[in-house]
Amino acid sequence: MTLDPKRLLPRTAAAALLGAAALSLAAAPSAAAAAAAAEGAMAISTPGRPVRAGQALRISGDGDDDRARYLRACVQERALGAAAWRTAGCGRTVSSGSGATVEASVRARHRGALQLRGVLYGLDAPGDRHPDVVRRSPVRMVRIH
Repeated sequence: MTLDPKRLLPRTAAAALLGAAALSLAAAPSAAAAAAAAEGAMAISTPGRPVRAGQALRISGDGDDDRARYLRACVQERALGAAAWRTAGCGRTVSSGSGATVEASVRARHRGALQLRGVLYGLDAPGDRHPDVVRRSPVRMVRIH
């Protein structure tokens, strides 16, 4: 059997192209690997039981992220169905890696449900006036009766 140069060249080019593509995919970090490299989390703890209207709730939270130089953790609240979140309290500004914490007291004003979440802000400097949100905790719901 003789090799036809017209048929051999496209096969060789296709194999070389496929090999180069596989090599570049193996060398480049994936989006998941890049997201895993920037680790961090934000979590809050809320009462696991319904509370009475007028009662004060102690909400604590902590978070950390390695994408910012400084961090500040805050707790936000809103009534169920309301559009805007209101900041109930913030912790002190700490350097990244130290773990930002927050302790806030939230008063349950009306019957229904109160939504709470933790927000972790990233700052360029301790006195940064325009921090960026780097993490949010899942929304937690507290029933008010």
